[in-house]
Amino acid sequence: MNSSSALQVHAVRCLHVSMRGLRTLISGLAIGALCAQSVQAQPAWPARPVKVIATSPPGGSVDLIARLLAEGFSQTFGQPFVVDNRPGANGNIGVESVVKGPPDGQMLFVTIPGVFSINRHLQAHMPFDSRTDLAPIAMAGYSPLVLLVDPALPVHGVAELLAWLRERPGKVSYSSAGVGTTGHLGMELLRSLTGVDIVHVPYKGASGAMTDLLAGNVSLTLNNTSASVPYIQKGLVRPLAVAELHRIKALPNLPTLDESGVPGFEVTPWFGVGTRAGVSGETIYRLAEATVRIMSEPATVARLARVGMEPRTMTGEAFARYIQAESDKWGAIVRRSGATAD
Repeated sequence: MNSSSALQVHAVRCLHVSMRGLRTLISGLAIGALCAQSVQAQPAWPARPVKVIATSPPGGSVDLIARLLAEGFSQTFGQPFVVDNRPGANGNIGVESVVKGPPDGQMLFVTIPGVFSINRHLQAHMPFDSRTDLAPIAMAGYSPLVLLVDPALPVHGVAELLAWLRERPGKVSYSSAGVGTTGHLGMELLRSLTGVDIVHVPYKGASGAMTDLLAGNVSLTLNNTSASVPYIQKGLVRPLAVAELHRIKALPNLPTLDESGVPGFEVTPWFGVGTRAGVSGETIYRLAEATVRIMSEPATVARLARVGMEPRTMTGEAFARYIQAESDKWGAIVRRSGATAD
């Protein structure tokens, strides 16, 4: 092959390589443009104000936690987080509204244990499946339960109360924040352990349960500290015991039910943050991280302490395992007590 032919072959080869490189470049640019369009089509979360459903009326423990978190989330994520109170059905009504929404992280809920661990054992027809339709984000805190009685009752301790109740089977009523709440099931557990026969009067929140105790319409309740401490301090109700295995900071001189003759009695209402299944793992992680930080801030701890509440945070797999353990525990108590919401 002469030199002229060799040069022609070389030129053709170079042109072929150049065309292949050009096609690769064009393809890469096209893919990059598609990726850019995809990113633009999915704006960063939160894209607009976020709704935080509180599954209790204003003024209760859930409402307080929801507002503390909403304030902290707003500062953290640069969008308003707005609390919307939707009480009823032990949290189901508010949470159902989140489950029916799109999985974009624009609706969250703050609720009591019932939604995650209890309601499905009490209700034959649930509006959602707590095991598959919900995405737990974090535990945010807890509010110990206190056994309270009308100060007009001639009892000053748990033993006296139980003796007084046994003399009046089926004639004494107690209030709770609603069917399936820890206050309700805690009293049912007390009833089954001690043999007393008392009548349940449910309300749509802790404040309603306390109002009727103050009015003398019911004789006792097992209510959380946030709803109880202000009235205890004013002498309007008489505390007999706390439903923890240890004494609590808010009422250090009050004995536990375990100390008072009901061995092993422990019922702890906690507050959980969640959203619907399908929300991105990154969004859930960011919310969980923010929840832990907000609830550990000194100002938050001090604000909770004023009403007898305490922060208690848990996220990820640990929170999922805790929810399952709570479900197993309360499922057994519901079956043993025969309690039902239907």
